[in-house]
Amino acid sequence: MNVVLMGSVSSSWHALDALVRGGVTVTGVLGVHESQADRIGDFRSLRERAGDAGIPFHAFVKVGESAVASFIESKSPDMLWVIGLSQLVPDRLIRLANHGGVGFHPTMLPEGRGRAPVAWTILLNARAAATLFYLCDEPDAGDIIVQREVPVKPDDYSEDLIHRTNLVLGEAVLELAPRLQSNDLPRTPQDHSKATFYKKRTPADGLIDWSASTDCVYRLIRAAGRPYPGAFTYIAERKLTVWRAQPADDSSVDHDADAGRVIAIDQAQGVLVATADAGVWLTEVDVQHGGSACDVLAVGDRLMSDARSPKR
Repeated sequence: MNVVLMGSVSSSWHALDALVRGGVTVTGVLGVHESQADRIGDFRSLRERAGDAGIPFHAFVKVGESAVASFIESKSPDMLWVIGLSQLVPDRLIRLANHGGVGFHPTMLPEGRGRAPVAWTILLNARAAATLFYLCDEPDAGDIIVQREVPVKPDDYSEDLIHRTNLVLGEAVLELAPRLQSNDLPRTPQDHSKATFYKKRTPADGLIDWSASTDCVYRLIRAAGRPYPGAFTYIAERKLTVWRAQPADDSSVDHDADAGRVIAIDQAQGVLVATADAGVWLTEVDVQHGGSACDVLAVGDRLMSDARSPKR
């Protein structure tokens, strides 16, 4: 049983690495070209890992390029593994593999089908998993090969959950390797009646609504954080991207302060901002046009949802 793998992010790299370490014959690797790195959250090139293993590598921008089909066809794969690719792979490419395709999704399918699963997992306090499944006509709906739940910790940022999921994915692929080599992969149909769906998210969805609860604001900051574009707010015409935060101790919060108002500034802790019910310390912030949040902001300033808002 030989495999061609296609992908563009860290989960793609971990799956490839586990296939190689597990002794699976990988005849080719397709990876999104490095020129597209800024357009893909969590981008990771597969070129070097493929080269280290002596596996032919082909870079592409669009999966529909004729060279992609030609590369797959030339390798005569038994299976096409599509791991960590946001572009939909046409059925005609999957049919080039004798035994179809395999996909990956970091949720407990059929829960959480769809887009931005890591961010939604944190936002909704949902379950995470490393799930490998057979590709079919409907996204994320194919029979499950293996599914392992991944713990979600209360203070996880997206990068933490991605890292933990990748480790579980690698372990699962490594253990599956003997069954893959003997063409004996398990198959468990999903219960489609229990399916839930996540919507697409864009960078604009990282806008902080200070009138929300502390828990909601903190979840958004963690979900939108690295490797994604970040949660953000504005002071006057300057954009502030918030990468890290910490819910405030209730005793330190002025509960009469308007939501979004800067309550305190501490060079060690950061900037304390009021929410609907308490406050959040902003501990790592990038300020548009330079400077630190502690230097740019003052107690009494009001953080807003657009760049037209006054400073006070």
